[in-house]
Amino acid sequence: MFIYFTRFIVFIIIATPFLHAKNIRVMSYNIHHGRGTDGKVDLDRVAKLINDWSPDLVALQEVDNGTNRSNYMNQTDTLSSKTKMFSVFGKNINVFGGEYGNAILSKYPIIHWENRKLPRVGNSEQRGALVAWVKLKDKDKPTVFLSTHLDHRIKDAERLKSIEKIKFWVDRGDFGDDIIIAGDLNDTPSSNAILTMNTFCDGSNQSSKYKTFPSQNPQRQLDYIYTCKKGRYIIDSYHVIDVPVISDHLPIICDIIYR
Repeated sequence: MFIYFTRFIVFIIIATPFLHAKNIRVMSYNIHHGRGTDGKVDLDRVAKLINDWSPDLVALQEVDNGTNRSNYMNQTDTLSSKTKMFSVFGKNINVFGGEYGNAILSKYPIIHWENRKLPRVGNSEQRGALVAWVKLKDKDKPTVFLSTHLDHRIKDAERLKSIEKIKFWVDRGDFGDDIIIAGDLNDTPSSNAILTMNTFCDGSNQSSKYKTFPSQNPQRQLDYIYTCKKGRYIIDSYHVIDVPVISDHLPIICDIIYR
């Protein structure tokens, strides 16, 4: 009886701060510039997926802006219009006559944003961290939402340097106390890169259930959603959406409780 009573008291202590909490839904999706596994570039089905699941915040990777391979479309503005969400785009490189990088969609106003370069190792593609300060409902201070896409090469030197740079920014206080990080980290849960992420952010969303790549026959998890500054946010549920045709990755989505 005493053990059960003790467990009840511990639960009350943990849960009390969240009795008047709010929920937000967060999605991360590498959209492969809208090109599906059927070879078609089709943003309508990306927008429909987002609208069907109704996330509050969306981190997008592999987004084109004005490239000839994507019919010169501004993909961020197009998705913003089709989902009726606020948006920002962060260019990392020039490609196919246009720009290529990460994007963020938000149901709530974006009051500030930055596109920060991540370290390069060798002659690699420039990677970036797109960071948006978002004014969530019923919160006095903005929440910082970061969308990123890390190096894909087998050796993890650049991924580790990128994660160390993000950790440095977090530890220095660049992003305040309310931080959510999402993206294609191009590594698996047992890797050194992801284990390093877990040292400063909540890595509870990692499991053999959450395989995101390749979309038609998922073998491993490469895509993640993290909450940082533990205690302010709790990941309540986590789900990989089975849509194998829209992109070469599967989107991930989670509901987050915040105070």
